[in-house]
Amino acid sequence: MFSFLDMINSSLSYFNLDVKLKNRIYIVLAILGDIYLVYVTFRLFINHAWMRGFLYCLAMVAITYFIYVNFVFYFLGKTSQFDFLSPRIAKVTGQKFAENNQPQLRRGAGRYSTGLANQSNGLFSGADTIPATVSIDHSEQENLQKVVDRLLSEKIFVNDFNGMSEREIIHQYQETHQPVQALNVESIPPYFELVHDPIRHRLEIYMGMNQMERHPVGHITKIGLTDVHEAHEKYRIYLANLVVVDGPNKIPGRSGTTIMTTADYGLKAQVAYRERTTK
Repeated sequence: MFSFLDMINSSLSYFNLDVKLKNRIYIVLAILGDIYLVYVTFRLFINHAWMRGFLYCLAMVAITYFIYVNFVFYFLGKTSQFDFLSPRIAKVTGQKFAENNQPQLRRGAGRYSTGLANQSNGLFSGADTIPATVSIDHSEQENLQKVVDRLLSEKIFVNDFNGMSEREIIHQYQETHQPVQALNVESIPPYFELVHDPIRHRLEIYMGMNQMERHPVGHITKIGLTDVHEAHEKYRIYLANLVVVDGPNKIPGRSGTTIMTTADYGLKAQVAYRERTTK
């Protein structure tokens, strides 16, 4: 049975399916597997294989619980009141949950949220958004540097390593093996938008203090695993969230000190999409 499910899982990976649709397919497959597990458990108890039957029964209960929780989420669009495991799992993975089990966006939380977008650009449901790959050419990189410098001078962005001390920076580097950026995490610009450039056939990201002072700072090349041109033909694309990342950073030096290094700024984008009714 597991070989059969693994074969289906591998086959689905070849298709660029919507995340919600793919999870619904997995739930249906899990229900079929759970029904088979119920039959095996029943047969074990009939044959007086009490220990194996008990273990299979525990597995069946656990799988049934997860099927129920995922069914409520992916088919009904809700969070079950009996979903007491997700907040605990979220603590391990680093995602923040509010008391009502809904994803919580916090500006200084240290995580790039896929839940709700920046409120200045509207609110989007996490089920309708997807990460996008952003490329930055030379001129866009210069614009991005200028915009970030302006936001830093206006105290909208802050370069203080999230208030970490030298010891904390060294400790974080030892855990992640990644340089610690000076720019505080969740650095969301006050204005950003997505503009279709028909001449260069790009979805260009504009960013700035406001709409009057916007500049092109990058362009989207992929949405999820789909090429941006293919996605743009099928869906209407909206920029839901934009976060500035990377830039100057620190790495450990000798004798408990840190060394400041330079790097270009980058962008993490989250887009919302809606299927086109007309081309």
